[in-house]
Amino acid sequence: MMIKRIGLHGALLLILLLSSGCAYRYYLGMHGPSIKRYPEIHQGVTKDSECLECHHPERNPTGPPTTHPGFTGCLKCHND
Repeated sequence: MMIKRIGLHGALLLILLLSSGCAYRYYLGMHGPSIKRYPEIHQGVTKDSECLECHHPERNPTGPPTTHPGFTGCLKCHND
């Protein structure tokens, strides 16, 4: 009974961490690098479309190509 409860709580915790916001994913190493590491290049960037202008893999990227060009919320996960 106790082992089932611990297993259930562990599974629920894992689901919570993997489905919640960027902060937990960053803590787990699943968060992308921040644009603040290169402020001179990313100055004034405020929209996802601006990110994809330089990082979309199918558009001859000038920056490192993203592995997830279809996702939205670039700045939500990369602007910390």
